[in-house]
Amino acid sequence: MSKLKRELESFQGLWRGGTTLARDGWDSVSRTRNIDGIYEVCIKPYINPDTIALEIGCNGGGWTRKMLDAKRIIGLDALSANHTGFWRNIPYRENIEYHQVVDFECNELDDNSITYVFSYDVFCHISYSGAKSYLKNMYDKLKPNTNCFIMIADPNKYNDTKGMRRLMDRAGFNSVQDFIDDFDGEPHNGRWYFYGTERFCESLEEFGYKLISKDVAVDTDPNSPIIHFIKE
Repeated sequence: MSKLKRELESFQGLWRGGTTLARDGWDSVSRTRNIDGIYEVCIKPYINPDTIALEIGCNGGGWTRKMLDAKRIIGLDALSANHTGFWRNIPYRENIEYHQVVDFECNELDDNSITYVFSYDVFCHISYSGAKSYLKNMYDKLKPNTNCFIMIADPNKYNDTKGMRRLMDRAGFNSVQDFIDDFDGEPHNGRWYFYGTERFCESLEEFGYKLISKDVAVDTDPNSPIIHFIKE
């Protein structure tokens, strides 16, 4: 089994019933996290009746609910919709799709079909080689000028010292620096990968994307950047 296959397998059994946002709801989570600010910057200006939206790592639909005005929504996730509870939170509509992925190939998507991409709290769980695979294989699926917003893990922004140590412990490391340096290492129960903004942006350039902003979440997420880029 390849490393990327092992990554997808490592998620099985996690996040049953959805993430905190999917389980507890928007109002509850917004009391402690500025998700309203993220919505205002990354989602609201780009969702309209003509939008063909792709959400990578849609899980239980916590963010998806903010995209319901789109013409079409396609959610990709490593877990099944039954496991995440997606359809308990999102109405059954012909224009909403959920695909459980078995690789990073993006074969669930038609070429030149997507006009908007959003992914939050997902790529932090994907290794650098997995992130590069997604960026490479997603490119031909996007229409020109598609706006993409992807949150990643960056050790230079992650200011929660206790949180970092918890992530380190869960990944099986004894040293924070060793944990950070292992940005393309073996998967372990939804661990985080801190490949950082500069390395991610290098991959954007490698695969032909245009960087718009290295972090649109400067004021809304104290620990993780959300990178804005487009397909030219």
